[in-house]
Amino acid sequence: TFVIILAESGISWILDYLFFPIYEGRNGREYVYWVILNLGTSFLLLFVGAYVFYRFSKKVIKAESKRQVQEQNLLYSSIAHDLKTPITSIQGFAAALKEGKIKPEEQEEILDIIYRKSRHINELIETLLAYSKLGTESYTLNRKKTNICSLVRDMVAMSYSEFEEKEIELEIEIPDEPIFCNIDEQEFRRAVNNLIVNAYKHNQRGARVLIQVYKEKECAFVTIADNGEQISKEFAENMFKPFVSGDASRTSGSGNGLGLAISSTIVEKHGGKLYMKDCVGGYTKGFVVQIQWMS
Repeated sequence: TFVIILAESGISWILDYLFFPIYEGRNGREYVYWVILNLGTSFLLLFVGAYVFYRFSKKVIKAESKRQVQEQNLLYSSIAHDLKTPITSIQGFAAALKEGKIKPEEQEEILDIIYRKSRHINELIETLLAYSKLGTESYTLNRKKTNICSLVRDMVAMSYSEFEEKEIELEIEIPDEPIFCNIDEQEFRRAVNNLIVNAYKHNQRGARVLIQVYKEKECAFVTIADNGEQISKEFAENMFKPFVSGDASRTSGSGNGLGLAISSTIVEKHGGKLYMKDCVGGYTKGFVVQIQWMS
């Protein structure tokens, strides 16, 4: 569009300042030549403009297609890497059980490990499916008026045993008064739950975690804060991009670098935003979901 406008401006300038002064007062034949020359020049400029636009668009589309292919390859490579470890463990323990190498008193513990590893595999697959779905044209939000206080309270209850297992002290500030938002309950639950899971997975035993819901002016806020280590500046600048995870989570195999990216995308599709805030009410850091609330 810019190229065409530029071409039209050029043609107008040529007509006003070159052709009209030159051919002013000439006879009919010369005027016909002038018209032919003018039309030829116009078509030439338009053709050049269209060709330049075509080549530019082609390069942009090619670059975007290449980026998407690279992102998909990185996605599959990342998930495959994270799936390899638990699958290898399950195969090893299953083979040991089959061959009778595990003592009877140890079998229950081994079965529990196999169960937890299989759950981890299922979580990774669900994460892959969720992230893949977010980028498709068929992805739509099924919004309805939802009390996010009740929703977050339910999520905390479902994760309570995980916090208790790591002896993490929970501070819950969720009002009894409902705060309604127009959301897709399933997707919003996924976004917030990723933050809750991060709170107990990536904090040390005995840490403190705050889960807070409140409203201010036209917005509702869900905050998950903790007193763990500060996040490095480098990581903070890229944490909501896919495949970015902290060194500790990647080393332990507990993070695939997609959780925050999925949460951020879901919140943005709801017209809100997800961001990190330092020093939240005495806590080191907090992840904040901000979304418009309904009266």
